[in-house]
Amino acid sequence: MRIPFPFLALSMLFFSVACNISEARMPEPASMPYSLRGGEPHNPRVAKYYLEELVSEGKMTKEEAERTEVYMIFRNARRMQDLKDVKGLSKEDRRAVMAHKREIRGNPLIEYANYCGLTLERAKELMNLMHGSDKGTKYYQKV
Repeated sequence: MRIPFPFLALSMLFFSVACNISEARMPEPASMPYSLRGGEPHNPRVAKYYLEELVSEGKMTKEEAERTEVYMIFRNARRMQDLKDVKGLSKEDRRAVMAHKREIRGNPLIEYANYCGLTLERAKELMNLMHGSDKGTKYYQKV
């Protein structure tokens, strides 16, 4: 079976555009080991390299990066526990439990600022930088 060239070309164009649109994070740092490339940026082992990059670019202080790294370790441990808590539940029950946990925890920007000893404004700036989007601003508008 032959796939017509125009269809193949359009498909490739669509997927390349779709992948770029959905990627709302900063580029992977060159210093990141190959074994961690493509990894989840919220994983503390991966996040460390993004934080180092922001420090080297002068966009974040070393102290902010260290506090953020500790916060990422905390968030990852909590996330792993959350996943254990919902293991074996139906899809609907999992979603209900996780929605309840998000409701209890409140605004992630406030949590990040309080945990790291940052002002809300600085936490917003850092969250925007780390996500390569206006995610921090969106949470800030809900305060």
